[in-house]
Amino acid sequence: TYGEGSFDESSLTGESEPVHKHKGDPILSGSICLDSVIRYEVTKDASNSLLHSIVSLLEESITKKPRIEQLADQVSGYFSSIILLIALLTFAFWWIYGGTFETALIIGISVVVIACPCALGLATPMATLVGIAMAAKRNILFKEAGYLETMAKSNLLALDKTGTITEGRPSVVKETAYQPYEKNLLYALVDTSTHPISQGIRRYLETDNESLQPLPLEAIKSIQAKGIKAEYHHQKIVGGNALFMKECGIACEEVSEHTLFYFAVNGELMSKFELSDTIREGAKEAIANIKAMGVQVVMLTGDHEKSARKVAKTVGIEEVHARLLPQEKSAFIREKQAEGHITVMVGDGINDAIALAQSNIAIAMGNGTDVAISVSDVVLMDEKPQSIYDAYRLSKRTYRAVKENLGLSLLYNSIAIPLAVAGYVTPLVAALSMSLSSLIVVGNSMRIKMLKFKDKS
Repeated sequence: TYGEGSFDESSLTGESEPVHKHKGDPILSGSICLDSVIRYEVTKDASNSLLHSIVSLLEESITKKPRIEQLADQVSGYFSSIILLIALLTFAFWWIYGGTFETALIIGISVVVIACPCALGLATPMATLVGIAMAAKRNILFKEAGYLETMAKSNLLALDKTGTITEGRPSVVKETAYQPYEKNLLYALVDTSTHPISQGIRRYLETDNESLQPLPLEAIKSIQAKGIKAEYHHQKIVGGNALFMKECGIACEEVSEHTLFYFAVNGELMSKFELSDTIREGAKEAIANIKAMGVQVVMLTGDHEKSARKVAKTVGIEEVHARLLPQEKSAFIREKQAEGHITVMVGDGINDAIALAQSNIAIAMGNGTDVAISVSDVVLMDEKPQSIYDAYRLSKRTYRAVKENLGLSLLYNSIAIPLAVAGYVTPLVAALSMSLSSLIVVGNSMRIKMLKFKDKS
């Protein structure tokens, strides 16, 4: 009912920049007040809150998640019974029309021995085992083998922006120093604040100088959505945005496409910092490679339109949907699935959890929230966009190996069993042929290891 301040809504909307709230503005459950003390009126009970809605929709989406049935498992279930029936009929035929019991028995045994349910049974698990092992070596963790097949069939990739395409935290992209200044002073000032902008400045200073130490500042005061001011040995230290600088009587330039932070001592401007949520290395190349596979790539984000369009243009994504709430992301995925698309969703936060659970394959970044990781099917431990492309390549190569293995085993059985029924195969030759067919399937699966990857080190 009174007060104003900056709120971190990144866990709900994915937007990395804090949102300034005035009296009368709605406050979402799950958001964090960064720099002020406010009093607010609750308008919904817990069961109707946004956070509770997210959890409810998440549980519902998980229960409706599709599971792929493997064709090979269905065929293998009937294979042995069919072969035994064929062997009995063969035995009966040769005994009646072939002359002797011994000949009929040998031919019947040959049918049983040469038939290879092993090759058919190994076709899927052997290939997926190699594929999962290869993925793990690339820091890509598939939670189930069946997800490789589903991802291989995917034709739509939905990407969150903050924390997925971008680093998810403001970083300094440029510093303009107007005068020499004591970096320990600035470090001490930003170290007093948990605001994402201040933390971005702190990380930047620590990168340049590891020996920095916070100084004992006095009269520290944080002004919501504006900046910080303090004193040190009678020096007045100010850090914040352009509006704060002007209120303090300090002239500064405001022209920039990035978020600006100014630092001044005793009324004199010392330095200007430009901050931006940095795009992850290799994102543009990875997206281009995925699109070349015939996969449609879209961006789903809670960030504002301008920021989303800028990032999308940089990495080569044409279709962008911005200002989306978690439910709206999930609804988009559901609509695409209704149109026949097999969707892969990549995200890292609570705001992505519902869409992740709704998608056919959910991929979470390794630094994401526990909720996002728990509902995901694949986890990227190194958080690199290149790993998304590698996951697609591995899944497609593995699925191709599965189909090759099934084809080889079916071809073998379709040729070997009639030959055995016709009496052209002895039990010894049948045993060797059966073993060889299994080895061929294993060898073909091992060819997945020949897949070449770009070095991500």
